[in-house]
Amino acid sequence: MYLVRWVTKSFMGRGVVINRRRCPLVLLVNLLLQVCISAASNLHDLAKSAVITFDPPFIHDLVEGHNRTVSVSVDIPPAVFASTPSDETYRLSIGSFHPDIAASPTYSDITKSSFVYDNESRLYKVDTAVVVHGNSLGKTGLRVRLVRAENWSDVDESWKVPEKLDDTQHNLLDVWVRRSMDSERWTHIFIASVVILITVGNVLMGCELDMSAVYDTVRRPIAPAIGFAAQFVIMPLLAYGIAKTVFVSRGLFSLALGLFITGCSPGGGASNFWTLLLDGNVNLSVTMTFLSTLASLAMMPFWISLLGKEFLQGFSADFKILIPYAKITRSLVTLVVPLLVGIAIKKWKPEWAAKSRKVMRPFIIFVLIFVIVFGALTNLYMFKMMTVPALLGGLLLPWCGFMFGCFVSIIFRRPPPDVTAIAIETGIQNTGIAILVLKASFSQPDADIGAVIPVIAACFTPGPLLLGAAVHLALKRLKKRPLPMEEIKGKTSGAQEPEEVPSSMSLLQHPSGDPGRANNAAAIATIA
Repeated sequence: MYLVRWVTKSFMGRGVVINRRRCPLVLLVNLLLQVCISAASNLHDLAKSAVITFDPPFIHDLVEGHNRTVSVSVDIPPAVFASTPSDETYRLSIGSFHPDIAASPTYSDITKSSFVYDNESRLYKVDTAVVVHGNSLGKTGLRVRLVRAENWSDVDESWKVPEKLDDTQHNLLDVWVRRSMDSERWTHIFIASVVILITVGNVLMGCELDMSAVYDTVRRPIAPAIGFAAQFVIMPLLAYGIAKTVFVSRGLFSLALGLFITGCSPGGGASNFWTLLLDGNVNLSVTMTFLSTLASLAMMPFWISLLGKEFLQGFSADFKILIPYAKITRSLVTLVVPLLVGIAIKKWKPEWAAKSRKVMRPFIIFVLIFVIVFGALTNLYMFKMMTVPALLGGLLLPWCGFMFGCFVSIIFRRPPPDVTAIAIETGIQNTGIAILVLKASFSQPDADIGAVIPVIAACFTPGPLLLGAAVHLALKRLKKRPLPMEEIKGKTSGAQEPEEVPSSMSLLQHPSGDPGRANNAAAIATIA
């Protein structure tokens, strides 16, 4: 500081004005002095110089309700250790980013006499045991700090989730909590049963699919191309943006993975029903569902490899999770191949396809009851994980999908029936495929946590559609009201009325130029 005063007086004596615009040399000297002071304080600060390591380096198999003991090692350089006062007391503090998932109630006081010199590493070190308790399913991080005892507090800014994990954060213990083995065993039984039911259902769907309607629609490729772009370009990018905004900022990487997988999934079969109910182009809807299911074999692995890596992480930068490409492809093949088998049966054995129609409706009813009852009993943990961020993400994905699908088709000036079909097909994702890919391909707890998002999205999807259907049916009834007697008498007396201009709703009900409209009856059989 004496140097700064001397430089200041020297320049002031020469008439240099530094009260408003300070001399650059003075600022440079000030900066150098601050750096030296900071380095000297760090040299004598044992807490800031400590290097903390764990054995084991991470915990990825902690079960709910169980404890795990971790050995924490604190290493201090000899120069820092020598300059540390002997009467200074420090505390080893452990804080969790998500205490509801995992936490450690233990802490220990450390003095200078607690350290022992290690000849191998040439560092002073102390080892202590920390008990980590798994509270609920999830992934979190525990930050271990060495602080002065008088400055210790269990609530401070250091327990907030870091915006970005890097290799310099070695004091983070990555903790993953999973469900018990009995609970996971029942889930495996449920998933295996669902795979069998979906396989049979896809064969039956292939037997009912009217390929002539698909061919007629593909001959005019503009609408299917718009639908494909909305399904496999807009939806993955939209899911990525929502996941980054809602989940990653809170450290909820598994929920972000579930949302992204759902956004990359093909269109769901329920879109055909809603398109029919809202007087959309059913042939286009059936074609988009069929083509997106086939394209998912390539598009889902593509997007997961491009953007999904970011969500496959924990709270340790040293541990990398690999994307299970083989498992993802195998899961998709088990869904697509039965559909092609059903199409082949209808072509080569039409009498078998005709008999399958009698089985289709009761089979779907059985599947719905089985999935709702057995699925709820084996996945009760999902109700606890439906937090506000999870509900918000599951709501935004389908509702924004409807909106963007509608806007894109309007921008390309598609007729109202095509707008309806593209918007519905974009917003409705095949959540069954998303759940199957998550459960069968990814490790725990990512699989269990990520599967919550497709369930939430499936629950929120019908909301805008029910509102739109109610408004649409109300307008149709208003148009079909009988005319008052005065208007009937006026028309019969020969009074000329101006020609009525068809509204957009009438175009939606009776679309002109809708390709393959005569084949809709056969295509609707896919919905049954």
